[in-house]
Amino acid sequence: MIAVVHLVWAPLGPQPLRRFLRSHREHPPGAEHELVIVLNGAGADGDLRTSLLAELDGVAHRLIEPPRPLQDLAAYHAAASALEHERVCFLNSYSVVRAAGWLGLLATALDQDDVGIAAASGSWESQAEWVRGALRWWPLQLLRLRAARRDYPRFPNPHIRTSAFMLERTLLLQLGLERAVDKHAAYLLESGRRSITRLLLERRLRALVVGRDGRSYDVADWADAATYRSGGQRNLLVADNRTADWERARPALKRRLSLDAWGKEATHAAHRAPS
Repeated sequence: MIAVVHLVWAPLGPQPLRRFLRSHREHPPGAEHELVIVLNGAGADGDLRTSLLAELDGVAHRLIEPPRPLQDLAAYHAAASALEHERVCFLNSYSVVRAAGWLGLLATALDQDDVGIAAASGSWESQAEWVRGALRWWPLQLLRLRAARRDYPRFPNPHIRTSAFMLERTLLLQLGLERAVDKHAAYLLESGRRSITRLLLERRLRALVVGRDGRSYDVADWADAATYRSGGQRNLLVADNRTADWERARPALKRRLSLDAWGKEATHAAHRAPS
């Protein structure tokens, strides 16, 4: 059985959990699974914990509560260590399912030869590149750029986005997610020089993005997948706060974000629908 692990960051309140549970209920997953809720960061706030648990009334699930607040990737590692499932599918606190059969599509992609990870989205973006924006932020960018170029590969920097992804549980436990002790460490694990994706590619395992069209996209084809900042995101299986930000953005900002994700040679993919 697959464990679908949804991370609940308690300080966000019940609304994100409510949205996820509604989307989970309205979109049949297409694969047998156990829903695992990681209640992270409730602490001693009894009222907050009670309000979150109330959202789970009548929902079949397993509850995991870390003894202290954890960064998202460290919380994933803690959950995987406590589970016994063969595969784990992680969904962050902002996840909203968009398509029926979403879990089955991820599982089918992972069944392919030499696949290490299957995800709802990926990006080629690099924090080591100059980020365009308001002139007042340029001095701060200059100060940070040298450190960023030490820690992150230059563009293109393919990496699976860790908002929604599936892999073998035993493999995940070998990737060092427990090192995500703060946000910077989590960013490095997602897109740094020793990112999850790069560690898997070094093992000659493929990293796939999966669309609601049922197709699996290798790294070179991610820009054409229409799942993240391209193709109107029409092919996205699981949305999150960043995909929502892109959809709400004005055209100029949307173009800039697409350029950051895919570069000049791929910006034509930003507005076309998947074939």
